[in-house]
Amino acid sequence: MDYTDDYARSVAKSQFWYLDTDATNGTAAATNAGSKSRGAPSHGGATVETIIPLNRFSFFEELSDRLLPPFHLEFEIVLQNDNEIIFQNDGTGRRIVVQKFELWVPQLMLTSEGQKMFNENFLKPTQWTYLKEVLHPSPSQRHARGSWLISAGVKKPKHVFIFFQQTRKQNSLTQNPYIFDTFDIDGDDTAKLSSCRLQYGTDYLPELEYDSDFKLRILNDLVNYRYRKNDYNSGTQLQTSNFGTIYPVIYFDLRSVKEGVTGDPKSLTLHYRLNEAADAQDYTIYAAVLNEEEVVVKQIGNELVVV
Repeated sequence: MDYTDDYARSVAKSQFWYLDTDATNGTAAATNAGSKSRGAPSHGGATVETIIPLNRFSFFEELSDRLLPPFHLEFEIVLQNDNEIIFQNDGTGRRIVVQKFELWVPQLMLTSEGQKMFNENFLKPTQWTYLKEVLHPSPSQRHARGSWLISAGVKKPKHVFIFFQQTRKQNSLTQNPYIFDTFDIDGDDTAKLSSCRLQYGTDYLPELEYDSDFKLRILNDLVNYRYRKNDYNSGTQLQTSNFGTIYPVIYFDLRSVKEGVTGDPKSLTLHYRLNEAADAQDYTIYAAVLNEEEVVVKQIGNELVVV
């Protein structure tokens, strides 16, 4: 969602990212301009350099105006499996080897007054909040309707993104795992999501359930989430056509839901219905849940500890 239209046409291309243009998986290498463009930079053992801006992640974004005391911060980098890097319709695929990671960190030079202020506040407690993202996959299933328990207990969820995908796309060299099937689950435009609604505790969102006949309403909600943080570029890569065929993601905004006095975790459940019996294609539902987490740094003895 951060790669908006003008960003996708310029800066993103130097970061090994290209917009998909075709939802047909079996012939994507021939017709999908995005797939062809991603493959070209790495062809013949070429070296590709890319930038991962950490300040676009919520944890670091919330620290942009804070001066924290020195503490140990550990990065855990998980690489995707080979099948999810570049897919080829001939089943061969291309391997990408990560040769080097570099962490670029600017250094802050304090004046005498700044150093004095830092020393005075060094051992004072500090806290901040950020959005933690967790991806929940459902078991593979064929039900035409049902309720999927996304999480038995989650605290302060703010944003939830839902999409359906054919199970056969998982770990396949001939299927792009980032083209979704919410409105065309079986590939022939017969089995599709008809309606859905999210339940958080006793609250239902939206009040009137999402219906596939009102894709424009669903798209508008998703685009409005993007504009919430539109602070460094303009426009959007999403439009009616590619939303319906390539990026059919359903967004639920939970920021207006009131938490209980005790703030206890609540269950998160998706209620959904397909337009016909989905017995011709196994599908998996994915839910990306962004919930608010709080970090508190306190002094315990002579040490600063995250609690």
